[in-house]
Amino acid sequence: MQEIAAFLLCKLGGKAGSADEIKAVIAAAGGEANEDAVSQLVGDVEGKDVDELLAAGMEKLKDVPMGGGGGGGGGGGGGGGGDAAEEVEEEKVEEEEMEAPAVDMFGG
Repeated sequence: MQEIAAFLLCKLGGKAGSADEIKAVIAAAGGEANEDAVSQLVGDVEGKDVDELLAAGMEKLKDVPMGGGGGGGGGGGGGGGGDAAEEVEEEKVEEEEMEAPAVDMFGG
């Protein structure tokens, strides 16, 4: 897959997409190119237009089921998130205002 991605990056950059260019892109990203995969890719796309290859691939993908059909997602959270922060602040204020009872734990 990295070879294909490197090839497409070369094409986007206006390069020919040669084996050396593909290897250079992979090396620049810190990867190690698979010689067999690079030579097979270059052989497969030689003389072909990348835009036509992508269009043909998209045409094939339209018939592939992509999942979906799962149950409806969970409901969204309640609105008005700003009110919750205000309530927390009000509770803190109330707690600070409360005084300790005049009686200790043993009733004294």
